[in-house]
Amino acid sequence: MVERDLVSLGADVGGKDAHAATHQHILALRQLLRARCVGPYGGSIEEFALVLRVDGAVQAWGKSGVENLAFQRKNTYATADVFVPADVWADGDGEQIRRFLATEVKNAMTRIVGLAKEKSADFDSRKLIRDVASAMESFLS
Repeated sequence: MVERDLVSLGADVGGKDAHAATHQHILALRQLLRARCVGPYGGSIEEFALVLRVDGAVQAWGKSGVENLAFQRKNTYATADVFVPADVWADGDGEQIRRFLATEVKNAMTRIVGLAKEKSADFDSRKLIRDVASAMESFLS
């Protein structure tokens, strides 16, 4: 059986320009989520999957923030897209990039928890949110 992260962070980056500006921050965030969100959270969700959609020169979505929330009970995962507009990373301000990512990842997880609760999913949402907050705090320090 393949072990997967309880909170995974994928990235769909719209060009080399966006990659150069965001890659190190995305990797750091992914590593912190992996280290801090270890569970166990119990219940019916095996993975909380976030996908960053970073606007770049080749591909841009023209959106900002969290969208496309989904909860798949049968497949035991919940997911959300976090759209990152170019103006967040264009001036190369690492602090601005990290603040945006931290804010929107926390927002995405809060919204996923709300959706999962609406669908009567059974898991320790308080522990999950605490662990995500801990990861974000480290990410911003």
